[in-house]
Amino acid sequence: MRDAAYYYMPLFRPGAPVMLGSRHETVSHVVVRRYAMMVYLEGHENPVHPESLKLEPTAFQLTRRPDKY
Repeated sequence: MRDAAYYYMPLFRPGAPVMLGSRHETVSHVVVRRYAMMVYLEGHENPVHPESLKLEPTAFQLTRRPDKY
């Protein structure tokens, strides 16, 4: 089997650990409205832009894999 191609991008989901500046924070929830994504952090009322957060990227496989039974 050939090596699979992967695409790496941040995946913001509830409970994900992120860095906001030099502080460790946790994602509470994510809202997408009118083509804009906002990330809410636990313990904060105001949302932040995802570009201001640092998050370890997640690998997504770009090729199909057969189902394993």
